[in-house]
Amino acid sequence: MQKLQMRCGMQFLESLKEYGCNIDVGLDRLKGKTDFYKRLISKFPEVIEENECKSLLESYQIEKAIEKTHLIKGVTANLSFDSLYSAYTKIVDFLRQGNPQAALEEYLKIEELQKNLIEHIKNNLS
Repeated sequence: MQKLQMRCGMQFLESLKEYGCNIDVGLDRLKGKTDFYKRLISKFPEVIEENECKSLLESYQIEKAIEKTHLIKGVTANLSFDSLYSAYTKIVDFLRQGNPQAALEEYLKIEELQKNLIEHIKNNLS
């Protein structure tokens, strides 16, 4: 039973690579604790929902957008969601440079990837 759970857990984690997630680094960061890593990943959809930033970017609420996108940047770094981390790093940088239009454009590039990743997580860890 435990081997089956481990295999299924690893299959899920391996599937995250399709979304630009570096699970090897993520697991290494957590000393190989697969269940703990999956628990942290399962909270990612909630983090995004609670820190929705698209509307802030669209309405040029720069300070609030910096706060929310910086938080998401940190979460994606901790989880080793490298593709999203890279994009959120650029978004935060654009906002700090006073370029909300470029920040919104960068967000729109990863919006579908993020949506698909969240759906994948919800479908597999709910």
